[in-house]
Amino acid sequence: MKELFKKYREIIVYIIVGLMTTAVAYGIRLGIIYGFSPILGIDLSAEGGKAAVLRTVAVSIGWVAGVIFAFFTNKSWVFQDKVSGKRAVLVQFGEFTLSRVFTYFVELGLGVGVPPLLTLLGYKPFKLILTFDADLIATGISVVLVTVLNYILSKLLVFRKKK
Repeated sequence: MKELFKKYREIIVYIIVGLMTTAVAYGIRLGIIYGFSPILGIDLSAEGGKAAVLRTVAVSIGWVAGVIFAFFTNKSWVFQDKVSGKRAVLVQFGEFTLSRVFTYFVELGLGVGVPPLLTLLGYKPFKLILTFDADLIATGISVVLVTVLNYILSKLLVFRKKK
């Protein structure tokens, strides 16, 4: 078991850190969507307009919080990166942030585009433990796709091992 963990440590720790990052980013995102829509009188089943603006703001703020959290946890725990010094770490943070811009637009497209598309296609929310509405479905799709893309970009572009 120890050898198996050692062999797959990076991926295992990435998944754990990814779950923590997801909790931060999507917790903020969904907190804004579900917390502010009733306060602002926004109907989330409506297409475009205020719902799209609220979703854009929520995805963006969640993304910023997730990037900051993910950088430090990935650097320290996942990739055990040894780059140090203010300037070097700032450059690396810039690379990390730029590598996440692409997945931000993927996430934004899914977060803003999927809910009205599902509504247009006649999707009806259902309840198990949670209510699986269009925003929760879009979030689930985005979690999987963005997590895979972020690992690949971090491994290949930001925290690559210097030879």
